[in-house]
Amino acid sequence: MQRVVTLPERKAAEAARRRAAVEALLPALAAYARAHGGRFLLFGSAARGTMKYDSDVDLLLDFPAEAQTDAWGFAERACWDRGLEPDILPYGGCKPAFLDHVAPDLKVPA
Repeated sequence: MQRVVTLPERKAAEAARRRAAVEALLPALAAYARAHGGRFLLFGSAARGTMKYDSDVDLLLDFPAEAQTDAWGFAERACWDRGLEPDILPYGGCKPAFLDHVAPDLKVPA
């Protein structure tokens, strides 16, 4: 008889998969940023390492205006390729209060 996998077990497994996927994502983001003169800033549960089974990947893009669209597309594809849902914002479009709120969690992939 096959063992029944409970909902809490499935949720825990998915959360662990997402955390591992973020770890695999970071070097790709760092390499792209170095090559294109910008940076990605990870924040939220992905930056804290506390992702749940339904967490997305919160990213701020800090790239020159002419490189921003391509960087956005790269970040989306890189997340999707790893089974992650991105939530992307342009750094320059964020209000200071929001940046202050997320500052404690910011992680720049290196």
